[in-house]
Amino acid sequence: MSDPGRATDGVRAAELYEATLQPRRGGRVLRGARLAAAFVAELAWGLIPGPSLHDVVVTRRADGAEVLRVWAGDPMHPGDMLAQVRRQLAERSPSDFLAEWGADEPV
Repeated sequence: MSDPGRATDGVRAAELYEATLQPRRGGRVLRGARLAAAFVAELAWGLIPGPSLHDVVVTRRADGAEVLRVWAGDPMHPGDMLAQVRRQLAERSPSDFLAEWGADEPV
C-alpha cells in the first residue's frame, strides 16, 4: 500500500526547493541571549529545553525566495530537523510537501 503523500508523478519537491540550516533571525544581543540560554540548559542536564539557535529554511531553487522557515530544534542537534525536511523534500511532491508543512506557496 503506497503513502498518499509520496510523489507518484515523478516530480519531487527537492527538484523545486532546497533546505538549509541558517542562524535564527535577530540581532547580536538576541543571538547572544539564545546562546547563553542554550548553555544554561545544558548545565541543567537538559531538564529545561534550550532555545534553538538555527532555523531550517526552505527556498525555491529558481529564485532563492524563502518558502518555509521552521526552528531547527535542539541546539545541540540542529541537523536532525534539517535531515527530516530534506528526506520529505526527496520523497514528496511539491504540493504535498507544502501542505504537510503548512506553507502557502503556489506550485
